[in-house]
Amino acid sequence: MTSGASEEMGKSLPTLTLRPGSRIVQGDREYTIVRLVDLRHVIALDPASGEKVILDVVGLNPPRRPQADGAATRADIDLDSVSQEDWDVAESRLRAIEPILRGDARRDRQSVAQIAKTAGVDTATIYRWLEKYRYNETLSSLLPGRPGNKKGHSRLRHEVELIATQFIETKFLSLQKPSIAYAAAEIRRLCFNAGIEPLPAVSTIYRLVGKISDAVKLARREGAKAARERFAVHQGSIPSADWPLAMVQMDHTLLPVMIVDDEHRLPVARPWITLAIDVNSRVVVGMYIALEEPSALAAGMCVSHAILPKEAWLERMGLRDIEWPFYGVMDVLHMDNAREFRGNMLRLAAKEYDIDLQLRRVKHPHYGAHIERLMGTVSEGLKVVPGATFANPGQKGIYDAEGNAIMTLDELERWLILFFARYHIDVHSELGTTPLAKWREGILGTRGKPGRGLPPRRTDVEKVRVDFMPFEVRTVQDYGVVLHEVHYFHDVLRPWVNSMDPDHLGAKREFRFRYDPRDISQLYFFEPEVKRYFAIPYRDSSLPPVSIWELREARLRARREGIPTRNEREIFAIINRQREIEEAAAEKTKSARRARQKVKQHAKARKVRKADLPTVSNPAPTSVPEVLRGYDPGDVEAIDDDE
Repeated sequence: MTSGASEEMGKSLPTLTLRPGSRIVQGDREYTIVRLVDLRHVIALDPASGEKVILDVVGLNPPRRPQADGAATRADIDLDSVSQEDWDVAESRLRAIEPILRGDARRDRQSVAQIAKTAGVDTATIYRWLEKYRYNETLSSLLPGRPGNKKGHSRLRHEVELIATQFIETKFLSLQKPSIAYAAAEIRRLCFNAGIEPLPAVSTIYRLVGKISDAVKLARREGAKAARERFAVHQGSIPSADWPLAMVQMDHTLLPVMIVDDEHRLPVARPWITLAIDVNSRVVVGMYIALEEPSALAAGMCVSHAILPKEAWLERMGLRDIEWPFYGVMDVLHMDNAREFRGNMLRLAAKEYDIDLQLRRVKHPHYGAHIERLMGTVSEGLKVVPGATFANPGQKGIYDAEGNAIMTLDELERWLILFFARYHIDVHSELGTTPLAKWREGILGTRGKPGRGLPPRRTDVEKVRVDFMPFEVRTVQDYGVVLHEVHYFHDVLRPWVNSMDPDHLGAKREFRFRYDPRDISQLYFFEPEVKRYFAIPYRDSSLPPVSIWELREARLRARREGIPTRNEREIFAIINRQREIEEAAAEKTKSARRARQKVKQHAKARKVRKADLPTVSNPAPTSVPEVLRGYDPGDVEAIDDDE
């Protein structure tokens, strides 16, 4: 793999929409879906021959077609640079077309015309929004096109925004309740008095006012009591899960079984599992198992696993014959209040995928009953596995969990896949049917109730994975970027060295760098001009791949030995020495085996990642995209590290 085009990320196809009428591609032929056969197959029409065929959804791709109306696909959107105003516009557009997407409204011209009238746009615009959203199924597909404003920042000049904001705060949101038409006229008058030309459009002012939530408007214009009476009944309630993916619950647990290491087959630790369950059908849509304690990585890996189809994962685990047809973007993701669920990573990624994040209310454990019951089912099932631990000494008796442990982490993951495969086809006592049958009914429908339809299949696997990775915010210096006191560099960073923030005078521009904690040998940088992710490697290419946990442990040891922690080579030399000690001691001590096993699991993750996330070789100037060439690094003076 070269370090040029092959390392680019984000050149992804859109989502594959699987519903009657959708266009699809198999090989070099394009078809139109006529009907869904089951969770895996569709009947499609070949327009060229007029013949109908049955196609496996696994081999299908979206049609390659040009974007309409300058709409950007999600791969072309730098989420970090989109203004709040544009997000609000996209959300208002989604609210307008939601009745059609849900099936509550027809798509005939009369129904669409009524929706268009309510939204204040023409009928063609509603059809255009539907086309954009159904092609991509992401909120960013509805972002407004802004010619000459590529970074997504508001077109409102700062002076206009100041005048409008002050008027809205002091006059419009008041008990006098002036009309929005009056507000628009007054804001334009004030701008005229200030000598601002051209005057802001009335529609722009309407959009500004439209950003204010109904609850805030009512509280400021009618009083807090009126707002409480109207809106409090909805606060904290959990929406019904009448369809698959309407709500997914996620949580972690420490599995009650001891595993052994790969090499010596001796006990190392109890692993953690993160599970995501579909509340409607009770199927397991996502899972992630690891030796590390729960973190943002575990949460992100579980959500991305839930969203993506499972065929590649099952094949990698040697279980391609297992049926696991559960995937898709959930409407609501429900979690407890753990720190790893409250981070910015999940919040930002959920915004892009239009996922409503809901944290479990304190002292309301019944809100998480479904995932808690699933965790209990898993724990109960593991009691029969050699190496199982028990809840209390009375249950354990004289059983030696460590002495009886036999499964490695990979073997335990395969065991769990088979366990859940059996769980999916067992009758669930609360459902009165199997989880698999309940999912199938919700997707395909029954005689008395239409189905939701097959969820769109994400074809941009690498982009989904990166979206749910942790990130840090950094400026770009002439030496690259420093994260975790490690230097990273690639030529794609050169144009952004010492760049200034266009929105904050005198401030340096900050960028988000995503990373996989299991392997910090490269970061992921969204290049704003090319609008693609690039892998940014160590500046010192001789350094070995390590995990964030190994790096932290090495730093602690370096401090004890009086070694400066910014000395990269010394720190990585300590890691190499630690690995040698662990390898020599692995046969004798459990803690050493656990440390070695973590290293091996991270190495396996790197190997798996190569199939999904392009990596880099030693960066060279020839690998820089054409749009970035010709940049002279001598134009920039070095400045101190900003960390």
